[in-house]
Amino acid sequence: MDLTLLQIILSLASGLVVGFSLGLIGGGGSILAIPLLIYVVGLSDPHLAIGTSALAVGANAFFNVIPHARKRHVYYAEGGLFTLP
Repeated sequence: MDLTLLQIILSLASGLVVGFSLGLIGGGGSILAIPLLIYVVGLSDPHLAIGTSALAVGANAFFNVIPHARKRHVYYAEGGLFTLP
């Protein structure tokens, strides 16, 4: 799926809205990101929006855990148990 320039701009604007609101109230960005991806950006498949949101959350989590891991603020055993289904 090729995105138009308008969709790219709307994606960036939506990401800024989600990031700003998360900075104000904390977690739960996917509840905002998925509707924005569907209704504002124009992704027609909800599963595509869910996967895109999951990728964004995963990438942010990965890059934000690095400084915490360097400071030894990460409990790997507990985190691994938390991820089990």
